[in-house]
Amino acid sequence: MLGQIFQPVLEQMRAVSGKDMGVLNNSGTVVACVGERLSEELAFDAVMNNTNNGRPFVLSAYTFVAFGMRNMMDYVVYVRGTDAESQRLSLLLSVSLSNLQIYCGDKYDKTNYLKSVLLGNVLPGDVYLHAAELQIDMEIPRLVYIIQLQEPADISLQHILQNLFPENDFVIGIDNLNVVLIKSLPVNYNRDFINKIAKNIVETVNSELMLQIYVGVGTPTESIYDIARSYSEAQIALEIGRVFEGDQYILSYDALGIGRLIYQLPSKLCELFLDEIFKKESIDVLDEETLQTIYKFFENNLNVSETSRQLFVHRNTLVYRLDKIERLTGLDLRKFDDAVIFKVAILVNKYLRANSAKF
Repeated sequence: MLGQIFQPVLEQMRAVSGKDMGVLNNSGTVVACVGERLSEELAFDAVMNNTNNGRPFVLSAYTFVAFGMRNMMDYVVYVRGTDAESQRLSLLLSVSLSNLQIYCGDKYDKTNYLKSVLLGNVLPGDVYLHAAELQIDMEIPRLVYIIQLQEPADISLQHILQNLFPENDFVIGIDNLNVVLIKSLPVNYNRDFINKIAKNIVETVNSELMLQIYVGVGTPTESIYDIARSYSEAQIALEIGRVFEGDQYILSYDALGIGRLIYQLPSKLCELFLDEIFKKESIDVLDEETLQTIYKFFENNLNVSETSRQLFVHRNTLVYRLDKIERLTGLDLRKFDDAVIFKVAILVNKYLRANSAKF
C-alpha cells in the first residue's frame, strides 16, 4: 500500500532526472516504478545481495539503496545507471521515501492493519489484497489470544508479550486492559500446544507484573481472513467463561460447552426453567458446603467413593448430604438425568446472577 504513496515521488524524480527508477519490497516485488520495470531475477538478486542498509550498491546496470525503519530492510530503491550521479540520486530517493515511510508508516503498518481486520474495519474484499501488499503470509494457521488485565499495570503488558513471542507473531494493543496475540501455529499443532502457549502467557505476566490476568482463546484459523472470527470467539470465551468458570484464568471458546448455549437464552426463559425445576425450594437455599459437595461430586463423575475420599468425609456423610439435596430440590444427583438437570440449573443460576450484576 505504501507503493501508492511512493509512486508520485518517483514520477517527480524522473521528470527532473530523466532516469528509470523504482522501489522493491523486501521480498523482491516491485511496488512502484517509472520507466522500465526491473526484471524479477534482478529484483530478487538485489534483495538477496544487499548487505549495506543505507549505502549504494551496484548490480548489472542499476544502483540500489536499501532503507527501512528500526534498522530493518523494508524496501530497496533502484535507479538505472551506475555513475556518481545515479548513486547520489538513489541516496536522495531513499532518504525521501524513508521519510514518507515514517510519516505514513502507522497507516500502513502490519500491526495497525491487523487491528483493523480484528475490529471489522476492513472490507472483506480488501483483506487479502492489503495482506499481500504488506507481505503478510495469508495461508498459515493462526490463533487469537486476548490477554486481559483486571486493572491498568505500571509496566506495559504489550511490551512483555512482544519480548515473549517472535517476529512472525503479532502483538496488538486494544486498550489499557486488553492486548491481542495473533499466534502463528506449526503444521502439527494440537490442543496441548495451544493450551501450553496460554499457560506460558499467564505464568510470564504473573511473574513480571504480579497481577492476575485472564486469557481468552479463540479457535484456529487457516487464513488471515478468519482472524476476526477467532478474535470474536476469544472475546466470547472471556465474557462467558468468567460467568461459568470464574475460578479459571484460561478460557477457551471450544471448551465453553453448554454455557455458550445458555448465554444466548432470554433471562425470563431461564427464570421459568429454575422455577419449574426447583418446585420445592429455591436453588439459593443450598449453602456453600453443600454446593462444594455437588461440584466435587460432578468432577468425579458421580462416584460416591472417590468424592468422599477427596472431601475427607465418610461415605455415609456424603450419602446423607446427597439425600438432603434430594429432599430440598427433588433431584437425586446419583441419577444421571437428575445430575444433568441440576448441572444446567447451576449454570443458568450463574448466568442470571451475572446479568443482574450488570444492572
